[in-house]
Amino acid sequence: QGGDGELLNLPPVPIKKENVSGYVALTGSSVNISDVYQTEAFDFTGPRKYDQMTGYRTQSMLVVPIKNQEGDVLGVLQLINAQDPANQEVISFAPYYQKVIESLASQAGVAITNTQLLRDIEELFNSFVRVMAAAIDSRTPYNANHSRRVALLARAIGERINQEKEEPWKEIVFNQERLEQLTMAGWLHDIGKIATPLSVMNKATRLGDSLELLLQRFDYIWRTEETISLRRQLELWQNGQEKQAREEVFQLRERRRQLEAQRELILRVNDPGTLVDEAIANQLREIAAQTYLDPAGQPKPYLTAAELNNLTVRTGTLTSEERQIMEEHVAITARLLENIPFIKKFQEVPVFARMHHEHLDGKGYPQGIKGDKIPLEARILALVDVFDALTASDRPYKKALPVDQALRILGFMVKDGKLDGNVYNLFVKYRIWESDIY
Repeated sequence: QGGDGELLNLPPVPIKKENVSGYVALTGSSVNISDVYQTEAFDFTGPRKYDQMTGYRTQSMLVVPIKNQEGDVLGVLQLINAQDPANQEVISFAPYYQKVIESLASQAGVAITNTQLLRDIEELFNSFVRVMAAAIDSRTPYNANHSRRVALLARAIGERINQEKEEPWKEIVFNQERLEQLTMAGWLHDIGKIATPLSVMNKATRLGDSLELLLQRFDYIWRTEETISLRRQLELWQNGQEKQAREEVFQLRERRRQLEAQRELILRVNDPGTLVDEAIANQLREIAAQTYLDPAGQPKPYLTAAELNNLTVRTGTLTSEERQIMEEHVAITARLLENIPFIKKFQEVPVFARMHHEHLDGKGYPQGIKGDKIPLEARILALVDVFDALTASDRPYKKALPVDQALRILGFMVKDGKLDGNVYNLFVKYRIWESDIY
């Protein structure tokens, strides 16, 4: 840039010893020339052409290296045409002035190094955040890339808001710092899931891993009853009680049909796609009320209390206790992030991340915050988090929904006062999910 900040269209200077700047950059030594037109030490074709174009006269020149504390050359500082304060005539750069400039160049090297160091530290932190989020997501195949998708969708909304010229967005600006803070909150919003048991996160069906044990129990019940019935049939046939024996055969067949129907109902209900209404729940309670004798002769229920509790979950796979465990990840997220000494530009990240399950009607969690007390960033995260959960193909408890169905659900949540309608309208209007962000 020029002195007034204007852009200058100048060709780059090749870094080679024939050019004075290249020489200083390669050797790390200062060069002080009284008149560039009177020296053959370097190729000054470029400055002469520039002088011809502008009418300027390059004469004295001082070029000093900018070094870091390790002596590596970061760049060069080039000064042209020193002037005599008394008469403004162009003079050579005095040796004492060269030492002052070299000292300033040294300070510039420190400043550049510090700036680069801060950028490197920030990038290291950003990389650490992304790796940490990916590691948490990869704890389960059912959450892969969720944090990344939420972060990028949220950022895309912020960038879109910047382009809006009408209400309600025309006064809202997501500058670079605000965008990065929103993105960071997206990456870290689920960090608390590091403490969520995999048995809860990976629960793909209502019974989870206990289904196999339940099916073995039903097989045991059937084999036991079948054995008892066959012995009874044999005894009846041997005693000539043909009618009673045939009745026993019929009852055994009927009993098998009943057990198979119960088993089929349990398998159907175990699928999270099945809505468990009150009629189905009552059938399950009737099954649970039945008992059998275990090998020790002790009466046991067909379904344990825990199995019945799991099977009567109305929608999804998680019981109220498991859902509470899952929801605890938000509070854990808050506690973890509050212990990270975020730099100023990221100081609101813990606030936004812990609010991504808050709803405008105050019925969200963990704090039940409502209305305008929920910042815009948290409202954005809330919407894209739900959208990704609905459309993701990597969730254990449901199949991915088509986008139109997901948007319809989001629309209902807006009408119910849970999600921000303005964010939703912008998300739909510009089809943010189709942005080239993945």
